[in-house]
Amino acid sequence: MDKTIKVLVVDDEPKICHLIEELLKMEGYQVDVSFSGIEALQMIKKCNYEILLTDLKMPGIDGLELIRKAKEEYPEIRAIMITGYATVNTAVQSLRYGVDDYITKPFNIFELKKAVKQTLYIRQVAMENKQLLKDLKKANNALNIHKQGLVEKVQKTGEDLTTANKALVQRVSELSIINEISKAVTSVLDMDVLLNLCLKEINEKLKVKHSSIMLVDEERDELIVKASQGYRSRQILGETQRTNEGVAGRVIEGKKPILVKDIRYDNRFNKSERPDYKTKSFASVPLILEERVLGVINVIDKASGESFCEADVNLLCTIAGQVSIALENARLYKALEENCFNMVKSLAVTLEAKDYYTSGHSQRVTEYSSAMANMIGVPDRQKEILRHAALLHDIGKIGISELILNKTDKLDDSEFETIKSHPATGERIIKPIGFLKEAVHHIRNHHESFNGRGYPDRLGGEDIPLLTKIMTVADAFDAMTSDRTYRPARETNEAILELNRVSGKQFDPEIVDAFASSEIIKMKSNLETCY
Repeated sequence: MDKTIKVLVVDDEPKICHLIEELLKMEGYQVDVSFSGIEALQMIKKCNYEILLTDLKMPGIDGLELIRKAKEEYPEIRAIMITGYATVNTAVQSLRYGVDDYITKPFNIFELKKAVKQTLYIRQVAMENKQLLKDLKKANNALNIHKQGLVEKVQKTGEDLTTANKALVQRVSELSIINEISKAVTSVLDMDVLLNLCLKEINEKLKVKHSSIMLVDEERDELIVKASQGYRSRQILGETQRTNEGVAGRVIEGKKPILVKDIRYDNRFNKSERPDYKTKSFASVPLILEERVLGVINVIDKASGESFCEADVNLLCTIAGQVSIALENARLYKALEENCFNMVKSLAVTLEAKDYYTSGHSQRVTEYSSAMANMIGVPDRQKEILRHAALLHDIGKIGISELILNKTDKLDDSEFETIKSHPATGERIIKPIGFLKEAVHHIRNHHESFNGRGYPDRLGGEDIPLLTKIMTVADAFDAMTSDRTYRPARETNEAILELNRVSGKQFDPEIVDAFASSEIIKMKSNLETCY
């Protein structure tokens, strides 16, 4: 542990302050404490703290205002909110005020340590990435200066004009390619889209027949083909190999590119071991970020029939540097998305934990929905949206009284209207969170009916999106097969009969048929038969 990492703990309860202080000192951090937000701001001005842990409710200025003011002055400081007042409004405000993590009291010691360590790690990566971007800008400026120098030299020198002009055109072309690919990939944060866009640009700009990107799976010690374009692209997608095998394995091990100009005369490649290998020339370059190898980019055969040369490899290595940064940006963005989603999901879990009868409901609805999505062939991106929507579909109930939610008698009209408000309330809760925007309308519409008599918008038929239709069936099935305050759980077969009975009225018949024949339902039914 780096002894120079400085932590400030702020809480108007001295016991909690000193408890956290002792815990973090045991981890090797340098820890200061403060019992008020006003004092903490003065301390922050005097000492360069890497991370701030603060309570929410405090006299003077509260934790959110403290974090806001601290980040205005010192944007690189990271903040963790520790509070016993866990509400949806608090969570949403925390995101808006720049809180990096959110821990509820009473807190778990190990979760606190883990949150501090992870927040510091994300801070370190962000700062290092910022420095990398500065270095890249500096390098690009140097390239532009060099380019200008070449132009001036060509203007002043008439000797060897044809050769010099050809070299200049080639260099400008390379810079243009690097610039275009850089602009294309650095703005993309979805990993699959990023990889395929990268290969599309490489195939077009370098005029190659086939390209692929293999990423390292450190847990399995394997390289996995994550993207491929050109001939055999579909066949090899998802293929794996050990990181110490093949040409790509040599690139990973040596952290250097490999160029094969003509496979027939290259002793490093035993073609007799791969008689199906039809290529003549190929190159493989590493994707490296801070000495860490992320994977490799492979290009196979130029469209012109010429062999790859050293200039091609050098250009590809420069492109690989841009792609490596984009990959790390996408990974960090995904991690931030997951952290934010987990914060909101924890609120949904907290809601279900208040009621024994609905505990685990959202998780089961997610599992049923995912099983149906896999069976129907929903694209991966849509499956991720469905997972988010299913896990959070009942988040709107967090604002409904437990007396209504757990009522054993029939709800009166006013109470039923309150219950019917939870889809729209859920939409309002999730809407401010940008990366969940595609899940919002599924949360709002998960009580719509196929015949148009649902709520809140009375959508029907094809006006109801496919993902919503899937989720409504999964939601209804789990509700029927779970114990409720007003009735016991139904058997699987009985619940399926009920779904079939209202098929075409409440639910899309095609979705009901797919659900009834899915493997997860068969397994559930078989388990009930065994017991």
